[in-house]
Amino acid sequence: RRVPRALRWAGIAALYVIGLGAKEIAVSLPALLLVVDAVDGRDQRVPAWRLLQRNLGLFAAMAVSLLGYVALRSHVLAGDTMGTDAAPYLLGVSAAERLATAVRVWPEYLRLMLWPRDLSADWGPNAIVPVGWDSPRAWLGVAVGVALAACVWASWKRSRWVAAAIAWFAAAVFLVSNLPFAVGVLIAERTLYLPSVALAFLLPPLVDAVWRERPAVRRVAAAVFVVLLALGALRTWLRTPVWRSSSTVFDAMVEDHPELWWVEWKAGQLLSKAGRIDEALPWYHRALAKTKNNHYVMDMDYASLLMAMGRGPEVEPLLRHAIEQYPDSPPAYIYLASLRVERGRYREGLALAGEALALPHYGRLLAGEVAHRRALAYDGLGRLDSALVQRRVTLADTALRRTPYVWYHYARLLTLSGDSGGAAAALDSARARVAPAQRPLLTLHPVPPLHSARVLGWGRLEGPPGTAPAPAPAAPPTGARVQAMPPGPPR
Repeated sequence: RRVPRALRWAGIAALYVIGLGAKEIAVSLPALLLVVDAVDGRDQRVPAWRLLQRNLGLFAAMAVSLLGYVALRSHVLAGDTMGTDAAPYLLGVSAAERLATAVRVWPEYLRLMLWPRDLSADWGPNAIVPVGWDSPRAWLGVAVGVALAACVWASWKRSRWVAAAIAWFAAAVFLVSNLPFAVGVLIAERTLYLPSVALAFLLPPLVDAVWRERPAVRRVAAAVFVVLLALGALRTWLRTPVWRSSSTVFDAMVEDHPELWWVEWKAGQLLSKAGRIDEALPWYHRALAKTKNNHYVMDMDYASLLMAMGRGPEVEPLLRHAIEQYPDSPPAYIYLASLRVERGRYREGLALAGEALALPHYGRLLAGEVAHRRALAYDGLGRLDSALVQRRVTLADTALRRTPYVWYHYARLLTLSGDSGGAAAALDSARARVAPAQRPLLTLHPVPPLHSARVLGWGRLEGPPGTAPAPAPAAPPTGARVQAMPPGPPR
């Protein structure tokens, strides 16, 4: 029994919403359905305008589903419907450069579809770098595009299968191609899963052509097909373990493309976590250069390291760039406020901390971090009562309560206020949160200076007698990772 058309449309529209909820690339489904309809064996000669006309009702139902999904997404993301996933090395490039770069990777699409020997989770700098229209690679991409368009034109007038294959790939890859807007990668193998279905559209005409040949030719063609299928299956089997975890992805990228900015960033992170900060900084520096300082998480990582090394002034241009590029993200404001406090420009530090607190969505999440800088600034201005109020705000923060510097500064403030008993208790709390060898260095006689790294929470610490100075934690804001780029593999 034939299902009524309206019911079929409603069912497809409902499945469309489910698909969008699973992966946003499903937004291309209407175009893909149009491609399938174009090669319907019952009526292959229907012109393009007729295909559109007979699917208008279905597309209207899907449009309603899409609008509902967009409204829901906008509500969940507080109005940020499109997200902020643009690749850092594409931020700030002109539309002409973005289009040239998008066209430049078209030959790479063909290579990955037909000869996927060299693969990578990401193809950013320096494996593939953005180019302009003065690049021969961009014009090679144009030539590939013109050739494919000619194939579509010739095939559309015949069996349409080749045209359908090219149209399917184009429709499926369009949203991640950087043509309509910049996305999170130039090209990545995982973005080609849906587009790769286009290869299936090439099988019917190939089978038909081979079937018309002599038996010997058919046997050779069948053998070649089996070999190619086996090679493809083997390549997939060998590649799949790479995606077991972020660690295996990283290992594969280090082996296959160590020149990638993402590999250099992660190498810097690993070295910094191992305490080898001096060795980590060059890795960060190279990665930052390749992303034009446009990766907020990495920028803040680098700022944290420099401040921990007592080299805060060097990071100020980076912080100003971050504030200009990401004006709604507070960590850069907080770090810049830290530099102002460090230099004795307390009123400017208070103003920057206030700006961070006032930012939508994120400022309140970092209230404790903001209060830490404000407590230091008020102390520098001699406003001890205000400094104590802000310091108690930081002590109410679960994460900050575990850090010694907030307690040590609290002990300093209480000492200056004349509360010796409270100061002694705060000092005990600070000492309980450091290594035993460091405890004798925490003292109230004399009162610790405001610019001591043990009070500020960043800068180089003086170690016990006979040891070299060690960097202190830079008190990185707990909400610093606010950019869409995750700590795992690039998206």
